[in-house]
Amino acid sequence: MKARRIFRASQKTPEERHHERILRNKLQKEKPSLQDLVRQGSCDPDSVMTMGMYFDIQEALQALKRERQQAGISIGDVAERSGLDRAVVSRIENGKQDNPTVATLMRYAAAVGKRFLWSYENLTRKVFENDGKPGPTRSPRSAQVRQYKK
Repeated sequence: MKARRIFRASQKTPEERHHERILRNKLQKEKPSLQDLVRQGSCDPDSVMTMGMYFDIQEALQALKRERQQAGISIGDVAERSGLDRAVVSRIENGKQDNPTVATLMRYAAAVGKRFLWSYENLTRKVFENDGKPGPTRSPRSAQVRQYKK
């Protein structure tokens, strides 16, 4: 059975749509960088997920997916064991779930018989932004998935 896409009417007022159109046109014209938006105060840097953060999560999820496949566990089994919707499990594995919660990741891992081990590391090199202040980047590391201990 193929899912049907449901289109809902916009709940925005004409003034809100007009304001968004103006903002979209301005951003397309100026094409500001993330650093520009942070400097202008238009963007909260703490609310931004960097590509490095995204790739760290995806690396761990792909390792869990491989573990699931090697164990012969289906997506449906993971959904049943974790209490997550089957579509959510699929989106997580395919990188379509942009920012899954920690609880979701832990439930998924437990359903595969694993657990997440959280760690941190020092940032190893600095990249200079336009204003001359150093901005950190992370060093590469591999995802670690360990057997869940009961």
